[in-house]
Amino acid sequence: MSAIDLLLHLDHWDLDVPAPRAALALARRLGARLDALYVADLPAAAFSLPEAVPVQLEETQRRVAEAHTHAPHWQQLLGAHGLAGAWRVTQGDTVQTVSQAASGYDFLIMERSQQRSDAPVGFGSVSRCVFASGRPVLVVPDLAPVPDLGARVLVAWNGSRESALALAAAIPILQKADDVLVLDGSEMNADLLPVLPPPGLADWLQRHGIRARVEVLDTNPSHAAGPALLDAAHKHAADLIVMGAWSRSRLAQMMLGGTTRHLFMHGDVPMLVAH
Repeated sequence: MSAIDLLLHLDHWDLDVPAPRAALALARRLGARLDALYVADLPAAAFSLPEAVPVQLEETQRRVAEAHTHAPHWQQLLGAHGLAGAWRVTQGDTVQTVSQAASGYDFLIMERSQQRSDAPVGFGSVSRCVFASGRPVLVVPDLAPVPDLGARVLVAWNGSRESALALAAAIPILQKADDVLVLDGSEMNADLLPVLPPPGLADWLQRHGIRARVEVLDTNPSHAAGPALLDAAHKHAADLIVMGAWSRSRLAQMMLGGTTRHLFMHGDVPMLVAH
């Protein structure tokens, strides 16, 4: 079995919240290594006022020093779950630093706050890391219950490059899942060259050892995909949604709405996304 490495980004030290719980659950399911990364954010704007630089640097160093003191707690938590991993601390611009670190991992795990968004959906730290890291990202809403992760999976398939990337990334999770439901909305992209080799989705899933039920997603214009997917996830009792992210541009999604935007704003189920 291939080794799998997970990276959990933390912007706080509370480990009894949905994102760390989801990371631990995924690591246990996959037999993966799980590293945590705390970044003391130091954006370029911090250097715009020369007189403020010493204060910014001193505060950043204080947070770095405090973060290092939490390493034993992380190791105890990993040990309690029979997992291996490291506690990593650094400073810098969050998006740039996390995206660079994530390039050496199979999955990046990030918390998405439903209450304190740092920017419009598509332009916040989590959204930008989805674009910049080039890695599949497990986005965990801070309101998600996370009783488990990867046991009951809903795959949102629309035939796009992004959904193909998400589906391929999720193979090790889907192979171990107890139940997989694929909602096929590819009819909306029927005019595009299929991204999967012929004869298509059902054969692809079978050849990769994934037992799944495939149902057609209602693509009627009056039936918005975002609310429909979230409703289906609740009915399916899914603990994970697998989907492509931003098959339209971020600006188009912000102006016109879109599936990714809706689920990032309103979703309460962890999402494995890829762009």
